[in-house]
Amino acid sequence: MTGRQHVLDIVIVGAGAVGACLSHALTVRGFEVGVVDAQTGDEGASIRTSALSRASLRHLSDLGLWPLEGVEPAALSALQILDRSGRGRLRFDSADLGEEDLGAIVNHGLLEAALRKKARALGGPWVRERGEGVVISDSGVEVATKGGRRIRARLLIAADGAQSVIREQLGVPILQYRYGQTAVCADIRLGNAHEGVAWQRFLANGPCALLPLPDAHRGSLIWSAADQEALRLRALSDADFARALQDAFGDHLGPLHVEGERAYFPLVASHARHYTGPRFALVGDAAHRVHPLAGQGVNLGLADAHTLIRTLQSARSRSTDPGSRRVLRAYERERKAENLAMLVATDLLNRAFRTDRTWARAILGAGLNVTDTLPLLKAFFMGAAGATTPRLTHDAL
Repeated sequence: MTGRQHVLDIVIVGAGAVGACLSHALTVRGFEVGVVDAQTGDEGASIRTSALSRASLRHLSDLGLWPLEGVEPAALSALQILDRSGRGRLRFDSADLGEEDLGAIVNHGLLEAALRKKARALGGPWVRERGEGVVISDSGVEVATKGGRRIRARLLIAADGAQSVIREQLGVPILQYRYGQTAVCADIRLGNAHEGVAWQRFLANGPCALLPLPDAHRGSLIWSAADQEALRLRALSDADFARALQDAFGDHLGPLHVEGERAYFPLVASHARHYTGPRFALVGDAAHRVHPLAGQGVNLGLADAHTLIRTLQSARSRSTDPGSRRVLRAYERERKAENLAMLVATDLLNRAFRTDRTWARAILGAGLNVTDTLPLLKAFFMGAAGATTPRLTHDAL
């Protein structure tokens, strides 16, 4: 890494929701940030939705990134959970906490596009090419792009998703587990208004969730079906698929009809053995993935961003090199524990409700009903999902 090329403070590879959030926040806080992102333009709406917890919304607001132009949120007032029998029930309600809502459901494609737009508006270097190579030295890092460009910085942040090329180039081992499930996603027309309630029913081969959209009679389906069942569903016409969904989900939201295309994503849990090393840090899906049943994927990534912003700003105030392993280890220690805990919790919950043991299903159903009568326990679970995280001030970031 020789020559007179300018050296940035930070280069971020990947500008999804987490990478774009980091780019904007770190630039505003005085870091010279460059972005390498394979997206050639702002994408439109996607079939995927994201559930933003209250903690994530407060974090984005404190960063000047919420509300976002072009992103229409659907307020999440409650979460209704059913076991496969329909008799075991658990309801999380924002009113129990004295909050207006538990968070918001947003279109993931529009969220990413809006965050990229905000980050690019700050005018930092933005290379619309794929990052393909990394060279690390004692003094800095150099990222090579598919088009042959080379960007130098003191710190590299890999935010290039679950199939991270940068993580692979860095030689970071990843633990991975395939659930044998496929997420089936679609927009669904509802016979009854959702009233801001997200419904989730645990079925024999995985959970089926309908999340509220801004239109009171539309919901976003995330159905984690066993792979073989997903293949069967994929072969069905929209009318037959809607009947299969109605049979699985029940009549809680009235007649259900498919709107638009259906999408299918294999479900994989993964976790990087380490998040940091000399001059680099992994964030978001490049570091970890969890089962979608708790809707925590994007929230964990935004929490990574929050912690890394705070860590780097603290180092800057002490005139410490942002690429220092000692600085980055503080970020890793804080985030790895929470991310691993969520990975284990979602995995166990998914396994528990898929069991075929009658006695176990009876206990789980009874457990849901017992939990529904214990406001303090319900509040604990909502707090664990980010509903009651203390507000972060601008000065604290």
